[in-house]
Amino acid sequence: MTSSAERHVETADTIEAIEECFRLGWTDGLPVVPPADYKVREMLQVAGLTGEEELLNLDMRSRVITSENAAANAVMAGCQAAYFPVLVTALRTLEEERNFVNMAASSTSSPSILMVLNGPIREALGINSRDGLFGPGFRANASIGRAVRLCFMNGFDAWPGQLDRGTLGTPAKYTFCIAENEEDSPWEPLHVSRGFDAADSVVTVAVAYNPVSVPNSYGHTGRAILLGICDTLRSTALAHRYPAQWVIVIGPEHALTLQDDGWSRADIQDFLIENSGRSRGELVRLGSKQGPERPGDDELIMRCANDPNDILIMHGGGTGGRYSAIIDTTGYRIRTRKIGAEQLL
Repeated sequence: MTSSAERHVETADTIEAIEECFRLGWTDGLPVVPPADYKVREMLQVAGLTGEEELLNLDMRSRVITSENAAANAVMAGCQAAYFPVLVTALRTLEEERNFVNMAASSTSSPSILMVLNGPIREALGINSRDGLFGPGFRANASIGRAVRLCFMNGFDAWPGQLDRGTLGTPAKYTFCIAENEEDSPWEPLHVSRGFDAADSVVTVAVAYNPVSVPNSYGHTGRAILLGICDTLRSTALAHRYPAQWVIVIGPEHALTLQDDGWSRADIQDFLIENSGRSRGELVRLGSKQGPERPGDDELIMRCANDPNDILIMHGGGTGGRYSAIIDTTGYRIRTRKIGAEQLL
């Protein structure tokens, strides 16, 4: 998509403007808000940007997303101007590891961009952290995540079947933006565990795959719940890699059981590493690792993660069911950044 300064489209009415965006190939398959110049300028003003700043540069594609490009895509995604600093911070965070960003735009395995919001900004913007966490119904979640994908499609030519070579795709490519339910969590907030103050508003960004549900309905001890997560994690890791980084979303009812049984975040991380391994020999036989098998492969245990801090534990979702979720975050190093600042951990 060209910038608003490079191309102006005049139409008779709003519906015609929406249809023109379809004809120009600017949409993700759903209708977009026409990126009127005054709306783009409003986005930039809120973030204190001129429109010329480079936010994300994929030099392997000779493509750059400027703040003006990002603002236009944010308008089209349906973002309010107050959401724009989140998008800017997320794009700047992705700049830290461009090769994996290129993967998120093109890989056959169909990863997307996960964003987890922490701090006061959750309430200020109305970002959902409870019922239907990964689903529809919340403008901030839907439009912020959608803006990232529109930036990739319009800025990096990440179109299915073209430069996006995703074999199956995923609904997470429409939007993958959530918040943590800090208030009901048995543990300190995710961003605090990563070195930030509780009062900081931050976004944690990862190149990630679709969440995998863990429906442990009848395990009524913390150990039973974690064994169910381990079993699901072993199968999820089979499809990709040992080791990796992970985001584990603990649902409210599972969290209460874990709290009652005295499981700390560190306890959970250690348990998952210890109980989610497979032998290299098994992985070769299952086709997850390249063979041939070597002597000793059945004794060589491959762990889901090398370090407990590679497993991020957060709390989210609604009550009414005993569910948690696992998110595989590929080889991209998960990063957390303060909104509107350069602080990065």
